[in-house]
Amino acid sequence: SEVKGGKNIVIESGVVIGAARNGLPVEAPYLKNNIFIGSGAKILGGISIGNHVNIGANAVVLQNVPDNSTAVGVPARIIEKK
Repeated sequence: SEVKGGKNIVIESGVVIGAARNGLPVEAPYLKNNIFIGSGAKILGGISIGNHVNIGANAVVLQNVPDNSTAVGVPARIIEKK
């Protein structure tokens, strides 16, 4: 699977975007539009990152992130929804 992405995606240094899942079918993340991904963040599996989303530095995102949200932490959680 290939990672698919929309427009206006900013990816800082050390970011990993991949399709790794232990023993499950391999699916890659789908990134929509207007996304900022902070340094060292990891976005893994067949998840969707919505429009107008911020991913914090070093976050590990394993679940879908809805539109207009900010996700931080390990594992990532939504801390703000506009």
